[in-house]
Amino acid sequence: MLDAEEIAEVAWMPVPVAIQKLSQSQEKALLSRLTTAARPVQQVQPASWSTETASQRKKGSIEDERVHARVLREAEAFRVELAFLERRSSPGDKAWAAAAHDQLTNVLRCLESNDIEGALFCLHAARRFAVYGLNKTELITRAHILREEAQKISSWRGDAMDSLLSANDEEISADRLADAMKLRDEESTNQYYRNRLAGDHLRILLMICAVAVVAMLPLMLLSGPVRMVAPVLLFGLLGSCFSAAQSLMKGKSDSIIPNVFVMLTPVLFGAVAGLAGFAVHEYLSGLFNFPRPHWGALLGLSFLFGMLCQRVLARFATPKRRKKNR
Repeated sequence: MLDAEEIAEVAWMPVPVAIQKLSQSQEKALLSRLTTAARPVQQVQPASWSTETASQRKKGSIEDERVHARVLREAEAFRVELAFLERRSSPGDKAWAAAAHDQLTNVLRCLESNDIEGALFCLHAARRFAVYGLNKTELITRAHILREEAQKISSWRGDAMDSLLSANDEEISADRLADAMKLRDEESTNQYYRNRLAGDHLRILLMICAVAVVAMLPLMLLSGPVRMVAPVLLFGLLGSCFSAAQSLMKGKSDSIIPNVFVMLTPVLFGAVAGLAGFAVHEYLSGLFNFPRPHWGALLGLSFLFGMLCQRVLARFATPKRRKKNR
């Protein structure tokens, strides 16, 4: 029995709103399970929901808007496919359909708050739940498709997918297929995150190069040693930025992309390493009695030393890859 003094207000509200207002995780889980078991299976969100919320949410970048529109289209198309699977399936336990509908609702909620990664995660989860509504022939067909997709995945997830789907067609089950899809979806989500992170790092490198050019140009107009040191530092920085950009574009498929500080530290040291190119140039000029500095060789050495310094420091900061056991 509840004490009347503990009840401040009684109000009726939708289940998602009630779950959000609860503070205890156990209460949220209990209410979610009760409503999932009690609600009708066919629960389709009205189409006007997305159009109303679309006018209220904040717009993101052009890239985010394109991904937002694509995820919304895929979610609406999958909603129709899910309704077909529900109507076709035999009466009985349709918890998979209720779970898929819940994930589709979460997709719209994430899109409303511009959480693209969360929307993709929920959409993938909804598709995995729908696997339990497929017949045997469809399971076998999906398994063949996943085997082909696993060949394109270079990480450990591709090998794990091959292991799950290596059984005979008659042994393919919805559980195996859902596990393989989860690995595929995790790889897709990680690749999306790595591409975004690599793009952000490349923009930072371009900004550093632009700022360095603007800052060094006035120093090049001065007389004395500063007139030579400024372009040396600039080309050392350009060399290190070039090496860092090449590593980022080549390593987009790596499991880990270094954070911005780990990425920038070798770049800044590479700029200073351009002074080593200046020292080598001065040594060669004194050895061969050059009457004046050779600007092409000087800037080329600075660029080369900056690039090599960044590559060496980045190599020390990168963990060694574990070799596969054959």
